[in-house]
Amino acid sequence: MRPRRVQSVAVVGAGMGGLTASLYLALNGHEVFLLERAKYPGGTAGYYVKRGIVYPTGATLTFGLEPGGLFRSILEDVGVDIDARPVSHVMDVVLPDRRVPIVVSRNEWLDILRNCFSERATSVLQFWSAVEKTAEAAYLFAKARANLPARTRDDFTHLLAVAARHQGLFRLCLPRLRWTVADALREFGLEDYAPFRLFLDAQLMDAVQTSSEEAAWLPSCLALDIYRYGVWLPSGGVPAMAAKMAERARDLGVHLLFSNTVTDVKRSASGKMWCVRTNRGHEICVDAVVNATGTRLTGQTDEPIGTDSTSQAPQAPWGAVRVDALVDALGLKPWLPNASSGEVPFAIQIANDEPGPHAEPNVCGPVYLTIHPEPVRAGDRAEWPGAADLRVVTVSAHTDPARWMNLERAAYRARKEQWLQQLWRLVDRHWPHFSEHVVSYTAGTPLTYARYLNKPSVGGLPLTVANAVSHPKGPRTAWPWWFLAGDTVFPGPGILSASLSGFFAARSIDPRVGTQAYKRHRYPGANKVIVHPPDGDPLPGRDAGSQLNRIP
Repeated sequence: MRPRRVQSVAVVGAGMGGLTASLYLALNGHEVFLLERAKYPGGTAGYYVKRGIVYPTGATLTFGLEPGGLFRSILEDVGVDIDARPVSHVMDVVLPDRRVPIVVSRNEWLDILRNCFSERATSVLQFWSAVEKTAEAAYLFAKARANLPARTRDDFTHLLAVAARHQGLFRLCLPRLRWTVADALREFGLEDYAPFRLFLDAQLMDAVQTSSEEAAWLPSCLALDIYRYGVWLPSGGVPAMAAKMAERARDLGVHLLFSNTVTDVKRSASGKMWCVRTNRGHEICVDAVVNATGTRLTGQTDEPIGTDSTSQAPQAPWGAVRVDALVDALGLKPWLPNASSGEVPFAIQIANDEPGPHAEPNVCGPVYLTIHPEPVRAGDRAEWPGAADLRVVTVSAHTDPARWMNLERAAYRARKEQWLQQLWRLVDRHWPHFSEHVVSYTAGTPLTYARYLNKPSVGGLPLTVANAVSHPKGPRTAWPWWFLAGDTVFPGPGILSASLSGFFAARSIDPRVGTQAYKRHRYPGANKVIVHPPDGDPLPGRDAGSQLNRIP
């Protein structure tokens, strides 16, 4: 990269990657313009409001907030305060013949593995021991903020230093560097143990966007075991955390432009700047661009994006079908463990291999139910006076986006109705009469995501061996001063990974970002992340763009 000094940067997309990149760049003195087509920050981890009720649109829990955790260190770096409470019972994975609770306690988790997979408990525990050790190495690598692919001398030096500090762990990982999870299952004689493999596939489809047959071993181990490092629910949810990051960016002087869709990006006549135009009439000329949207910003077919590698073609990002439902909580209690005490899993994952919705083309993989913990406030449920206690429940599943796009209106509606009927039948099979307690719902498909996020896919790039190990896509591109961030580039899907990708993009623009000397100089009194049960959970933050002035 040429040593030209970058003064101004346009960051497109206010998801976790774009927010993190903007914060680090602003702290380093750059003029930053953060553009987002939605009304609120958060990207696919944002929210929408309907009839006064807040519906999260993406991730609701976060990782890495433990002492010394990766996400905690990022938030402390950029001076963002959040309240978060720990979640001990994260979810239940429902298999056809058993139910597997996912908990944070490592000792309790090993007992669960032993009891739930008693037919081959010894082999399963040996397999999980390998998962734990590999996850430890992968997390150390992530916390060291080592970037892939290594393109510069600094990248290589950093990688070598990390490997030298943790030689034993990395020697353990090297022989399995190009393994899939299926390869590890074969090593431990578990390839034909259907219940355990179905369990792993359900977890991996959610966490790394592919099944055990294709999932890369190294990142998959961290995805499977990261619960043991701690799971947190931010006060007000992930959307409120994104709002706080946007608020901090505004305090640092970042120009926040919400409800602004980028319509064109071109090089200036001098060839030294990028000129970004939006649907609101803004034209911003900057030294560098960070595309944190996961989709193209220009009409040029050679524009670098996170999904354009030929090695990635067989494993393109998934789409999602989802229902955001208001459910009478009385209908949930009979079917949830410990419901009488108020202790319920945060989510239910139905890993179903029976004929039915999974045999249909509209839905792929497990169905995921998120039970949002706060009841709907009394003032917001006036339309449903007979419901004493309402909960927001999100039901979602993977789908092939191509099956939903470019349909005639009648065909689209028919497919959507078919999917809804499949979904209710599946859920009712495990929770009889669940659908009868749904008082209102909104359904979304890849077409919905394309309308609001400008892309039909969600969840990021599947972490196959090609995408995660052999040919990872990093922040740097062939276009001059054009960078990438978000869940379609290294390290991959999830809030933690997307945020780290934003750090990598910022560091690629300014090598001082993240250096210890720089951190001590710029923000010696960085705010701390408060991790404790909050006194009250406010609704997600106000529209961070509501008080913005147009850029002159």
